Amino acid sequence: MGASSIHWLWNGRSFEEASGIPFSDRGFRYGMAVFETIRITSGQPDFWDEHCRALSDAMHRCGFSVEANALEEAERLFPLTIREGVLRIYVTAGDGGPADPPTACRMALVAEERIRRLPEEYRLGLESVLHTQVFPGLKTANYWRNAESLRAALNRGEQEALLFGADGSLTGACMANVFLKTDGVWLTPSAAHGARAGVVRAWVLERLNAHEASIHRTDVTSAEALFLTSSWLGVMPAATVGSRQLAAPPAEVQELRSLWEQRA
Repeated sequence: MGASSIHWLWNGRSFEEASGIPFSDRGFRYGMAVFETIRITSGQPDFWDEHCRALSDAMHRCGFSVEANALEEAERLFPLTIREGVLRIYVTAGDGGPADPPTACRMALVAEERIRRLPEEYRLGLESVLHTQVFPGLKTANYWRNAESLRAALNRGEQEALLFGADGSLTGACMANVFLKTDGVWLTPSAAHGARAGVVRAWVLERLNAHEASIHRTDVTSAEALFLTSSWLGVMPAATVGSRQLAAPPAEVQELRSLWEQRA
């Protein structure tokens, strides 16, 4: 493999470099997989323990399991030859029919080189197509709808789009979680409304007096401030929402962003 991308598969005892997963795997065939995305800095994973806990929780919810020492063995792969980028850990349902129990799950690791050059703020669009999640709050391989919404936003000259569920409530952005300030109060969608169980989201909730809530389009379009969170973005303030220009990010957002960059 080239230095820009490295793939591994768990064989039950250790990780072996691989070119992909079998076509028979249900993660490939049906999107039956959960994952975590981890930022790589200087060849090392950021917030490794937190991401491992999130992945383990997702596996438990889906009835997936692999050998207990798999993530311990994954940690032995560091430091990577890729100095800056992302690591994605996938756990799939393995082989079988669509209704078979996941008795032979696979774990795959994909490390990708990526240079982190981010703008100071993001331009956000508002997706008009209602967004339905298979498992609200989980990061699953069913990301086609998210990818299509992101592609449409990029084609409009935006950098992300906000997604709304079947009941009209905000679920998050295509590839990130969302916090917004309205009437002086910070809000974020709850897991029941589609918020992903993100490591950065949890980190922000510990430090910002924010409340989980049902947030509707009118709340978004009238918000005083808004920012996104993800392992790659960290804390990303919004400059615009749709056609509306937002004021400069509040001091607490700037402080959170600075603190995250120092911590990550």
